[in-house]
Amino acid sequence: MIIDDDGYILTNAHVVRRADRIEVVLHDGRKYEAQAYAGDDQSDVALLRIITDKNEKFPAVNFAKPDDLLLGETVIALGNPFGLGSSISKGILSSKNRRPEIEGTPLDVADWLQTDAAINPGNSGGPLINLRGNMIGLNVAVYKDAQGIGFAIPLKRVATALGEIFMPEFLSGLWFGARVDAGVQP
Repeated sequence: MIIDDDGYILTNAHVVRRADRIEVVLHDGRKYEAQAYAGDDQSDVALLRIITDKNEKFPAVNFAKPDDLLLGETVIALGNPFGLGSSISKGILSSKNRRPEIEGTPLDVADWLQTDAAINPGNSGGPLINLRGNMIGLNVAVYKDAQGIGFAIPLKRVATALGEIFMPEFLSGLWFGARVDAGVQP
């Protein structure tokens, strides 16, 4: 999903982790190449940027207030399940703090949102939105042994991950053309 009108896109790190090339297809059919800007496997959040030779602006999603969650409220999951194209499914917000298990061990992730809106393979990286059209989470997973149990990373955790991505300490692998020698000179 586009989070900034300059073409920054938020998705899951597991969606683009092994990609050699990233193509973004907008709802109106326009296609763009995108480059991975930064990502964090621990939070499963990645930031991309659309590559364009024009000064194009893109419509961006609106964020809900981070704690504006009400159990039982209607939510909508957007995505591209199984590569079928744009998809919208409706459900309710069932929990604000799930920690699902994977192969018998709890996930080491921050509390996820749980919904019965259909979240399937391909919905990862899409938004979970409220009825006001504001993003409340980032679709991330489905409970494989159940029907209608999907998960999203809460907006509060997404914001934290984005903040860490933009911290200079996070970008430690980048080189900016200077070398610092901490040695003491006589």
